[in-house]
Amino acid sequence: QCHDGYETTLGDATSCKSSETWQQYAKELCVNRCSTGKEPKNITKPLPQPFPIPAPKPISICYISDNLMQEYDQLILKLQKAESDKVRAEEITKKIIALKQEITKQQRECANSPQPTTTSRPVSLAPPIAIDKPNTASVNRCDEAAQWENKIVYYKKLSGLDDADLKKDGFSREEIEKILKDLSLGFEKVKAQCDNQSGTITAPPTAITDSVLVTETVKPIVVESGQEISVYYKIKLEKTISAKGEEKQIEELKILRDEIDGLIANFIKSRKELEVSELNNLVTEVKVSRGEIKADNIAVKTTEKKMLANMGDRPVSIEPTASQVLIRDKSFEIKTDEVVIKENVLSVGGVEVKMSASEVAEKLGIAPQTIELKEENARAVYNMKIKERRKLFWVIPFNVQKTIAVDAANGNVLTERLPWYSFLTTK
Repeated sequence: QCHDGYETTLGDATSCKSSETWQQYAKELCVNRCSTGKEPKNITKPLPQPFPIPAPKPISICYISDNLMQEYDQLILKLQKAESDKVRAEEITKKIIALKQEITKQQRECANSPQPTTTSRPVSLAPPIAIDKPNTASVNRCDEAAQWENKIVYYKKLSGLDDADLKKDGFSREEIEKILKDLSLGFEKVKAQCDNQSGTITAPPTAITDSVLVTETVKPIVVESGQEISVYYKIKLEKTISAKGEEKQIEELKILRDEIDGLIANFIKSRKELEVSELNNLVTEVKVSRGEIKADNIAVKTTEKKMLANMGDRPVSIEPTASQVLIRDKSFEIKTDEVVIKENVLSVGGVEVKMSASEVAEKLGIAPQTIELKEENARAVYNMKIKERRKLFWVIPFNVQKTIAVDAANGNVLTERLPWYSFLTTK
């Protein structure tokens, strides 16, 4: 752009030149517009157009299917628990050997299958994973490098919060500092992969980047989705499977599981709202209680998060507070002590909640003032307080507060309670 506002565009979005070259282009272009002489100087030769750098071609990486990953994970954990039972341990070991053969078969099938030909950049780090078949994912390391940069920006903003605000999100100052350090190291590796994938060299290799292959997956440090963790887990699990000896596999799986648990914890901490379904392939259950969210054995102390799930067939948000758990269902706020979501089923006290509070209110045609949810006699029960119009001494109209207990399985009223003086009133 020249001083008088005139501007033009050279090259395209992928053009890459040094700042000195672009400054020279601008100087030559604007000389006619900005010259102070009586006669404008002519540009004696056309401006050289910068050569666009071709977009990097996505690479293909094979992943094992979800069901094999979960089955192998469970077998190793069972083997660990059955160490003292030789017969049981031998049975599990045979299953592990058979499963390893199946995984090896999947890897061969994936490697021999036709590779994706699309050159469009994927929205996320990997496409949806097939359940029963191996799959080939198209990966663009330059897209990943941009995502790493965004993560660094986000956690730098977090580092500017005071300790009290960090604690609300479940982070400590030390954790944020470590995450930023690890993100910087990881970004250098992914940037080197991007350079190798696009065929450009922007910096000399270092001890951090010179041995990183384009197909190698860099530990994500912090993630934007449960799928990102799942993809990393698959890749690391395949390497663990290749280890010789079940004892060594168990030790390596322990280390891997600790690593995955750390990623899950940071994933929960980094989100204000989180769909419980994003953790489906990584944990067996999510428990929300007073001041805490727990995914299997991973506990995050927080009062500033919302876990999104379904209660019956309706979406709700579940929030831990300092004193209780709040379930927000449309315009209703339901108080409870603890909820568990397992296999996309929400329960209290081990009993499934089949109907949401809003659905119950619609069925009964009521507008509860307060709602509590708890387990009573092996049932999930809503205790709802509602206003009822009655007459005192059969003459004076006024409102009383009635408490009804409703079965959360079918919406049927179990009991009704009126104030002690209700014998003096009529409807």
